Amino acid sequence: MSTTPPQPFGTVVSLRGVRLERRLELYRARLADRIQSNRAAVEALYGEGTLFSPQGARAGRSLLRAYQLLQRARARLEELSGDGALPAPRLPERVEALYREVDQLLARADAISGRPLGTGASVSRLPAR
Repeated sequence: MSTTPPQPFGTVVSLRGVRLERRLELYRARLADRIQSNRAAVEALYGEGTLFSPQGARAGRSLLRAYQLLQRARARLEELSGDGALPAPRLPERVEALYREVDQLLARADAISGRPLGTGASVSRLPAR
């Protein structure tokens, strides 16, 4: 008589892990949207030829600064996911601190690039879980 262990009826899923993954994907999608709109604004300045005027050059510098902030936000998201050179943080306090930093970087990039605040869904207003 062979005794086999009972077969599980389903798989156990960590809801915390799923929530963290979903939050990370939402941040990545919003970051990609901001990077794309920043790129489109630079292309519009260049295409219209206004990039070479004093006002266009000022706008171009602002967009470049916003892009640099978005790159820093991308690096923080890589750190959160563990895709970068560092392993993903495990302490909830560190995870929340990184998300707060990303929120601040996105808000600063929005302010610099002239993206209207309060339009559409903002990542900085997501509930922390």
